[in-house]
Amino acid sequence: MSIPRIPAWQLTLAGGAAAVLVLHLLGGDHAWLIMQAAGTAILFRAARRHRCGWWLFFAASAAGTATSLWWSTRGGEPAITPMGLSLALQYTLHAAAAVQFTRRRKPGGAAEAGAVVLAVAMLAWSFVVLPYLGQPGYRLVDDALAALYALLDLAILATVLRTAADSRRVPGILVAGAGSMLLGAHLLYAATSAEGTRPFLPGGGPHLLIQLWWVLIVAASVHPRAAQPLATDLAPGRSTLAVMYTVAVASPLLPAVADPSPVVVVPAVLTAALCGLLLLRIVVLARLAERRARQAREALHEQQVLQRRLTYRAGHDSLTGLANRDLLLDHLGRAVAGDRPYALILCALDGFKEINDTYGHHVGDTVLRQVAGRLLLFAPEVELVARLGGDEFGFLVTSGTDAGELADRVVTAVSAAPYAVDERRIPLTARAGLADGTPGNDAVLGDADLALRAAKQAGGARTARFDESLRAEQSERARIAAGLRQALADGTLFMHYQPVVDTGTGRATGVEALMRWRRDGELVPPGVFIPVAEQTGLIGAIGARALRLACAQAATWHRRHGLYLTVNVSTHQLRDPGFTATVLETLADTGLPATALVLEITESVLIDAADTPVLGELRAHGIRIAIDDFGTGYSSLAYLHALPVDILKIDQSFIRRHQDPPRAQDVSLTRAILELARGQDLLAVAEGVETAGQAQLLRDLGCPLVQGYHFGRPADADTIDTLMREYAFHAPV
Repeated sequence: MSIPRIPAWQLTLAGGAAAVLVLHLLGGDHAWLIMQAAGTAILFRAARRHRCGWWLFFAASAAGTATSLWWSTRGGEPAITPMGLSLALQYTLHAAAAVQFTRRRKPGGAAEAGAVVLAVAMLAWSFVVLPYLGQPGYRLVDDALAALYALLDLAILATVLRTAADSRRVPGILVAGAGSMLLGAHLLYAATSAEGTRPFLPGGGPHLLIQLWWVLIVAASVHPRAAQPLATDLAPGRSTLAVMYTVAVASPLLPAVADPSPVVVVPAVLTAALCGLLLLRIVVLARLAERRARQAREALHEQQVLQRRLTYRAGHDSLTGLANRDLLLDHLGRAVAGDRPYALILCALDGFKEINDTYGHHVGDTVLRQVAGRLLLFAPEVELVARLGGDEFGFLVTSGTDAGELADRVVTAVSAAPYAVDERRIPLTARAGLADGTPGNDAVLGDADLALRAAKQAGGARTARFDESLRAEQSERARIAAGLRQALADGTLFMHYQPVVDTGTGRATGVEALMRWRRDGELVPPGVFIPVAEQTGLIGAIGARALRLACAQAATWHRRHGLYLTVNVSTHQLRDPGFTATVLETLADTGLPATALVLEITESVLIDAADTPVLGELRAHGIRIAIDDFGTGYSSLAYLHALPVDILKIDQSFIRRHQDPPRAQDVSLTRAILELARGQDLLAVAEGVETAGQAQLLRDLGCPLVQGYHFGRPADADTIDTLMREYAFHAPV
């Protein structure tokens, strides 16, 4: 069992006090000098380390040591006045040092100590000074010296009170004790003044107290907290107020105790009452100020709590509790400015829009919260998990975690089990895009977004990592988008038309309008620029341009040949509340009848827009709706009876299966689709007819309308006019 180590200041205090008591009993001048010199040396070392008031304490010790050395070499008993003058320097330096030592006391501490000092001054005046002044034969020097010591005693007393009030700091208590030793030495001498200066020499009581001053000051100097300022306490306690009140009221009454004459008693009582009332008023104001300060602190605390809440809300998503986009960007900016590699993972949910559309946003919000709960399981491995908005989440990886493997686990976790909402079990998958970042690379967010888009284009439910090819594709899309905007302004967008032929007569009954774009003298395939137009929102303006150009041309063909016009429509257009008005206005401006217009919509677009009133409004004006690419999208049989359509266009993938000779199973599938169309009272159109054998088969199966390269490739309006004149195309009766 180890013995606990005793602190140096405790050893100094105990050893020094024991040595002083032993020497006091045994006597010996030189031993006292050795102890005082050793204490002075220790204080010199403390002054060099702590500075501040310790230099003055060192000076007081040096002055006391010099005084002891001087009188020990002189021999005999010194006179009172020279002895008093020699000790005054030590007292003065100690008082100055104590004031410096307590310079950081609490506000009002000097006033509290001053009140007590003034009370002691009143006691000294009433019971010491006044009787002394009444005695004859005192000398001027002795009076001045007495006045000096009275001031020094008051100063030392004030510092004792201020220092000792801080009971939490040991050095302050030791310094206060040292001051009490000096003060006690003078008071003890005053009680035995008839003995001359003998009490200040070895063996005397005042001498013993002065030596204990050395012990206490040296012990304070070696304490670990010797250089630290005193604690601050703004609010005086009840006991402090009681002492101040007692002192303020009782002090004016002391002269009346010494001299009970009416001349003294009446002013003393009135002064005491006045002091009591003033102090009471001060106490009331202090309590009022304290109450207001407490209210201010409470208000400040509430403001700080509110500020913390606002700060939290500013950086977190209110629905899921995850960090939001702003906080992620802030952390990402630090990672970019740092010196370590990092990675960013973006995760989005596949088909989440359908959940909102099918079940409502409240179900979608519940699913998002459950997804966030699963994603938070990865929080220990990353710096931040955030919701960027909608169904998109982000992970900032700054540790050594394998970001690619983490992205795969995130995708797996999202689809691990269905999401339970009420009685529903909703399956869901996710896709993720990953981009590696290096210090100074501020494009990592865009890179991760490109990777996420690549994962979506690949079919979803997978991860994709950014590479430079994705940026090249993005640059190409940006160039295409800029070119489309310019094309809308300069008219480089134009129309081609493909005939729709009646299998019974071999003549054209309609044309399908197809948008074309020539950039830098070359045709850009629709499969290239149409997806970009949809992604950038330009499809609305392009669709409106196509509709107007096609209707203007088809109006002439309809008057001459009775042809109808088919125009493709996108989801964006059907979601536009003003689309119906745009179509009707275009028909009115171009003169094409509503019954001569067919709007062609893919299955997926039709299902997506089934909840809008646009299709019903258009059909109410006589405009027909056609399903394009039938059989390649949703479960058409389940939706066909409820969809507002008039024409069913069989996808060319079914027609291309018919070789020469055709297979029986392919023929039966086409026959089934045609029977389905007839059963639903829909007009069937077969797309992609490229051979005479396919045309004959469709004629034999009773398909009413066909179109494809066998009957004519998409061409400009002049070519269609030439074909009509050459083959005498006209509408069947």
